[in-house]
Amino acid sequence: MHVLFVALNWGMGHASRSVPLIRALLRAGARVTLASDGVAAELFRSEFPDLEVHELPGYKVSYPSRNVYLNVLRSSLSILRAIWLERMWLRRFRRMHQPDAIISDNRYGIVAADIPSVLITHQLRLYGHWKWANRIGEWFMRRWILRFREVWVPDWEGSRSLTGGMATWPYKSPPVLYIGPLSRFEPVPPGGQRDIDILAVLSGPEPQRGIFEQKVHTQLASIPGHHVIVRGTRTPLPGWYRAQPGIEVIDLLPADALQKLAGKARMQVSRSGYSTVMDLVYSGLPALLVPTPGQFEQEYLTVCLQGKGPWQFQHQRDLDIPSAWKALQELPANPALRPSGQEAEKAIADFLGRHAVNRMSGHHLPHENVMK
Repeated sequence: MHVLFVALNWGMGHASRSVPLIRALLRAGARVTLASDGVAAELFRSEFPDLEVHELPGYKVSYPSRNVYLNVLRSSLSILRAIWLERMWLRRFRRMHQPDAIISDNRYGIVAADIPSVLITHQLRLYGHWKWANRIGEWFMRRWILRFREVWVPDWEGSRSLTGGMATWPYKSPPVLYIGPLSRFEPVPPGGQRDIDILAVLSGPEPQRGIFEQKVHTQLASIPGHHVIVRGTRTPLPGWYRAQPGIEVIDLLPADALQKLAGKARMQVSRSGYSTVMDLVYSGLPALLVPTPGQFEQEYLTVCLQGKGPWQFQHQRDLDIPSAWKALQELPANPALRPSGQEAEKAIADFLGRHAVNRMSGHHLPHENVMK
């Protein structure tokens, strides 16, 4: 079975949470082709050097403003153009490679009516400040989501949910499957030697990733100890950068290397993006989570996550890593929720089972809700 697996390049989050699903596909004997762009494509190449990784058009989204609606408006034409280019790219790809199925992490243009097409997303509802804008955005999202055969939400359903109302789908079609949190990490047992004080893992769109990097670097320089910054980009070090004793700076890391660092750290500083949250659920590491300005999704997540893990929350404008470092001892010793580590395996096994049944019965047809 040939599966085309694609991920959005919105920082590394979508690609990183796709890694366990891709590994599960390979273990199940599937042939997998990958596609993305930017740092997400780089991460795919790093994690899967033996697989083909194709370049997709970039969405070119930036977050210069604290107002999410202005950011989306500013980027809307670029996003729509990227979706149109994705569809053109998929037509060419299918003529040459003939995939049997598509799994798409938030790439709305990579979908086909006549083969199983899965959308991975944790955001089915919008929670910005303007309700009328949320409803308009949800209407457009639903139009795109209806093109897919099924939706996978990388979260638990019900009271254990990490995303709250964001991942609820009030419609009957397409079916929504809650497959559990996904992470490149394996569940980490508590304990072990901790010789890194603070691990900062940076991600997300520019220019906010770079602004956050400067703030984090400046504040870590004032805290004695051994700290590590994983920049989440291969762009050259910025002009303000000055080497500081006690601070190690790394551009990008594969999953196993990043997990080793997390296993040695006493606290993590990062965005409150959902992929980062899932990594923390697996690692069990105490963290300071800082929403990207202008991303209401990340701000909403900080509300949903209260009391569900050893996490503190601050706004970027009020960033105070020293105070979070001092408060570390007051955090609970262990996360309230831990995954089994088998979430990706089960999701892929179920998917391949459904697909095999459909192929044997001849039901390799578009589902009734696909929009022409």
